[in-house]
Amino acid sequence: MIKDRSARLTLYLFLALAAVYVAIQLETLIICLIASLTLAAALAPLAERMEERKIPRAVTVTAVYLTVAALYVGLGSGLLPILREQASSLFDNVPGYFSWLMEKAHNLSDMGGPDLTHAQIAADDVKQLSMSTLAKLLKVTGSVFGVLINGLFILFLTAYFVVAAKDINNSLLSWLPAPQRQRWAGLIKPIENRLGGYVRGQLLVSLVVGSFIGIGLALIGNKKALILGVLAGLLNLVPFVGSMITSVFAVIISFVQAPWMGAATIVLFVVEQWCESNFIVPTLLGKQVELHPLIVMLAVIIGGSLLGISGALIAVPVATVTIFLAEEFYQKKLASSESTEPSADKLT
Repeated sequence: MIKDRSARLTLYLFLALAAVYVAIQLETLIICLIASLTLAAALAPLAERMEERKIPRAVTVTAVYLTVAALYVGLGSGLLPILREQASSLFDNVPGYFSWLMEKAHNLSDMGGPDLTHAQIAADDVKQLSMSTLAKLLKVTGSVFGVLINGLFILFLTAYFVVAAKDINNSLLSWLPAPQRQRWAGLIKPIENRLGGYVRGQLLVSLVVGSFIGIGLALIGNKKALILGVLAGLLNLVPFVGSMITSVFAVIISFVQAPWMGAATIVLFVVEQWCESNFIVPTLLGKQVELHPLIVMLAVIIGGSLLGISGALIAVPVATVTIFLAEEFYQKKLASSESTEPSADKLT
C-alpha cells in the first residue's frame, strides 16, 4: 500500500515537472492563447446578440476588426503629427530632465548630505544610457517583427474562438465524464462574463484615465499634455504599474517647466488616483471581476516578474479564472459541507 502511494506520488511529481517544463518552452504560445481567450470573451456577447438577429459571427468579428482599424487610422491621421512632434521633443529633452534631477540632487546634498559633485553626467552619456535601456526593453518583449506576428496570431485566434465557440465547447466537454459535463458547461458563461467584463471595463477605464490626465495637464499648461495623456491611457492597461510610470514622467517634465506646475501635477495625479479608485473603477468595472485590489496588485507583480510586460497584461485574467474555479470547486463545497454538519446544540 505504501509502495503504491509512493509510486503514485512520484508519478504526479514527474507529471507536474513535465508540465512546468512544457509551459516554459511554450511560454509565448500560452500567453497568446490566454490573451486570445480573454479578448474572445469580450467579443462573445456581441457576437451572440448579432447571431440572434441572423448575422453570422464571422461577419460580426470582421465588422469589429474593421471598425477598430478605421478608428485607429482616423485618430492616427489627426493626432500622429502632433504625437510625433511631442514624442520627438520629449526624447530629445530626456538628457535635460536627467541633468535637472542631478542638479537638484547636488543642491540637496550640498545642504547637508555627502558631496555628489563628482557624479556629473554628460547629456550624451544620458542619451546613450536611455538608448541602451530602450534596446534592452525591446529585447525583453521581443523584436518588433515578432510582436507584430504575435499580435496577428492573437487576432486570428480571437476570431476563431468567437466564431467556433460552440464547436470548441462541445469538443472539450466531450472529454469529460458524463456527470461532470453539465457542471462545467454551466461555468463557461460566468467565466466568459468575468473575462469579457474585465476587458471592456479596463478599456473604458484607460480611456477615461487618459482623457483625465491629458485634459488636466493641458489645463495646467504642460507642453507634453497630449503625449502624456495617450501614454497614461495605454500604460493604464497594466494596473498600478502604468499609472506610476506616467506620473513619474509627468511630474519631472512639469517641474522642469515650472516648480508650481510640478506641484500642480502631483495634485492632479493624487486627485486622479482618488477618482479612479472610488468612482471610475467601481463604476466601469463594478463587480464583474470581483477581485480585491490587493489580489490584482499581487497578480500584476507576479506576472510581470515571471513573464515581463506580457505577464503583467494577462495576470489579472488568469487570477480571475483561478479564483473563480477555486470558489466553485472548493469554497462552495466547503460551505455546503459545513451547513450539513450537525450543530453542537443538536449533538448535546
